[in-house]
Amino acid sequence: MHAVSVSDGIFWVGAVDWNLRDFHGYETPRGTTYNAYLVRGEKMTALVDTVKAPFVPELLARIADVMDPAEIDLIVVNHVEPDHNGGLPAVMAACPNARVVASGSGVKGVAEYHDGLVVEAVGADDVIDLGGKTLRFLPMPMVHWPDSMFSYCAESRTLMPNDAFGQHLASSERFAGDVGMDLALEELGVYYANILMPLGKPVAKAIEKVHATGWEIDVVAPSHGVIWRGAEFGRVLEAYGRWTTNVTAEKVVVAYATMWGSTKALAESIADGIAAEGVEVHEFDLSETAIAQVTHELLEARALVLGSPTLHHGMLYKVSGYLTWLEGLKPAGKLGAVFGSYGWGGGAVKQITGRMTDIGFEMSVEPYTEKFRPTAEDLAAAHAWGREIGKAVKG
Repeated sequence: MHAVSVSDGIFWVGAVDWNLRDFHGYETPRGTTYNAYLVRGEKMTALVDTVKAPFVPELLARIADVMDPAEIDLIVVNHVEPDHNGGLPAVMAACPNARVVASGSGVKGVAEYHDGLVVEAVGADDVIDLGGKTLRFLPMPMVHWPDSMFSYCAESRTLMPNDAFGQHLASSERFAGDVGMDLALEELGVYYANILMPLGKPVAKAIEKVHATGWEIDVVAPSHGVIWRGAEFGRVLEAYGRWTTNVTAEKVVVAYATMWGSTKALAESIADGIAAEGVEVHEFDLSETAIAQVTHELLEARALVLGSPTLHHGMLYKVSGYLTWLEGLKPAGKLGAVFGSYGWGGGAVKQITGRMTDIGFEMSVEPYTEKFRPTAEDLAAAHAWGREIGKAVKG
């Protein structure tokens, strides 16, 4: 296994997880990477971040492509979550002379994860001289855990921000330009929507803190996915700027679950009505489409229209599960609308409306319901209801 040169004196030595299909409860059909970086100075070598515990042999093999792991002098823990910190004890055993540092909160996290393991704290005023290379640190609370930290090598103009600017994307290529910017930016959005959405304000503050340092940055090397170089990172910052300030487009997500096809038929007519107003619309069956993809489309959408038939006086569990996911993500500044069908008794629409209201959606129109299988007249009414949503989105 080979290391990959990232910038002057910095090498990628991480691991590729081709088979990861679930992360924190959302789907990752393209796998992921656990990125770690060797920073080689004239006097010392630092390892920035480690990997998920089962991937330590892969990490050590790539380090050995550059140097003997036992000669590493410093290990930097940018984040204590197990996909980065889980392998730390095994890595420390392979690097017995290495000093280990983390943010102040990270010191506590490492001890709690690893039975009292003691590491040193570093902060924004600390600089570690590796000999011709230096490492500087910026604690970044809640990007996306309290212990999160960015590391920066000025001489190589390289920022290593752990989970910020990352994507779940397994690839034999290491750089965004090599996998293609469209794919890299798509996975950047999926990652932000499903992990960082509720942390928009801390993420925006983190970007401001980096700007305030005056650091010159040519390479941004996150802990997941591909690495950004040069002008590529400008496009990343542009996207983060929209997402952290809840900028939306004239776009609607229609999502639903169905039992016998009635709710699906209503969803199709509603989506047609929205589109008839010149509004972009994306329609998803929650039983068929990964919630990560639905949420990615919701990221820049102005409205969510959610539908379900009634079962046992309530909504189908696929809709309930998606609302539970959104309760954690707390999407802000969005319109909402609810529709559904029922047979001998209703209840789903009222239940969904209550939960969407609690999450913070502004309910733009009255709910729409139909009994049993919708007739041609019912579908025409659903189409008209969709047009009202389209007008609300444009308004």
